[in-house]
Amino acid sequence: MNNVGEILNDVSLKDYTSLKIGGIAKYLVKPRNITELKNLMEYIKENKEKYIILGHGTNVIIDDSYFDGIVIKLDNFKDLVFEGNEVTVGSGVALGYLAKVTLDSGFISFGFASMIPGNVGGSVVGNAGCYGHEIMELVKTVEVMDKDGNITKLDRSDISYGYRYTSLKNKYIVLNVTFILKKGDVAAAREEIKQNNQKRINSQPLDKKNVGSIFRNPENASAGKLIEDLQLKGRTIGGAKVSEKHANFIVNEDNASFEDIVSLIESVRQEVKDAYQIDLVVEPTIIKWDSL
Repeated sequence: MNNVGEILNDVSLKDYTSLKIGGIAKYLVKPRNITELKNLMEYIKENKEKYIILGHGTNVIIDDSYFDGIVIKLDNFKDLVFEGNEVTVGSGVALGYLAKVTLDSGFISFGFASMIPGNVGGSVVGNAGCYGHEIMELVKTVEVMDKDGNITKLDRSDISYGYRYTSLKNKYIVLNVTFILKKGDVAAAREEIKQNNQKRINSQPLDKKNVGSIFRNPENASAGKLIEDLQLKGRTIGGAKVSEKHANFIVNEDNASFEDIVSLIESVRQEVKDAYQIDLVVEPTIIKWDSL
């Protein structure tokens, strides 16, 4: 691999995920620019290498066996440029940082996202959101690269999206995103953020290794309440545990394995289906190497 960026060999992916679970990857590559990323995608295509794009590792459950492939991290894609009421942001920028910078510039649009722990690329691909807002509301355009290294700029109208979903997933690599922002009462926005963040701290196990909400909320229901009503808080499989603080969180309590986490998710999902005839949908991406 030539001119593809920084290359790390035999990297433990548990160091790159919020759940602290993940196997050894043959290569972890950090392209420094679009040219290096394009070179990397050409190498992957020519050599038929398996690969994944890994953002901040906050909404992903990764296989803990050896990965004979390439993990791509776009940490260096961190440009951030304001133009009027728009901001164009590299996919590697942390969403919390973007919320802070835009608020400091008088824009209140990203207040809801201040504690969403992902980066811009992954957050747009998964249409991250909370408090009744989602990130695709703010998107104007997304510059993407396909698996063949072709670069395209998509308007929001070119992208189908819904609750925690966009058509970008498994099809494109997000390079940068242009958002449309609105001005507002910054002091009031800061106070609302402070209150919302305190609610999160009080109600979610943020001090434990986790990947956020495990299940999407079904229509007209709360996944957490369904699980709690079945008295599943505290259920454990191996080192994985349903949080006693919030039933829709599974935490890595004691050196949990990938299999522990996945088995516990399936156990909870099956109990909810049996009790309520509701098929809960898993929100984080579960990556098994043999399915790539």
